[in-house]
Amino acid sequence: MLATLAAALVAMYLTTNALQKAEAATSAAAFAILLVTAAIRTNSPLWRRGAVKIATTRREALWQTTLLVMLAYLWCALAFYAVYLGTTLRWQHGWEYGSAMLLVAVAHAIYLWRLADPNASVSTPHAIDRAVRLAACQAIAIALGLIWLIQSGKLSSVKGDWAANQLFLAGGFAVMCLSVIIIKTHAALSERLAHSALQR
Repeated sequence: MLATLAAALVAMYLTTNALQKAEAATSAAAFAILLVTAAIRTNSPLWRRGAVKIATTRREALWQTTLLVMLAYLWCALAFYAVYLGTTLRWQHGWEYGSAMLLVAVAHAIYLWRLADPNASVSTPHAIDRAVRLAACQAIAIALGLIWLIQSGKLSSVKGDWAANQLFLAGGFAVMCLSVIIIKTHAALSERLAHSALQR
């Protein structure tokens, strides 16, 4: 998967450098589809009712999909740097958004490092529930942002921000879908946990 993400990043750089908007949009879409597909493959077995007993905990499931969220922010950060620092395309806010997304990726990496410890404060059931609620807020906020982006007509911009808008759309879509998957998996595992408790 990392090799494919790297290939999509290179493709984004090359197509943007050649001012090929449609091809650049395809590269950004490929990155988003890859991450969402990976999350679905990982999480879908946890959604099936009546499936064999699954040992994955809510903490482990949250960690797995949050890792993909971190990769989404990191990929977008690198893409912003590649496009606006490595090509002739210019937009004064390119490096700013790239840096912001890099900071968010680093924050997710720190969170993942702490979440990997089952005894950490972020690994308690209450903390995990709170993280899932934040994922829900994130999904709603991104959905509203994407609606505004599409309706604003910025995706057809002839200015230097056209590549940034493609990255906003692809990255936002990926993180929104991953957030929804986090919520769905958490609900499925919580229901299974409650059912197991009732059977005891």
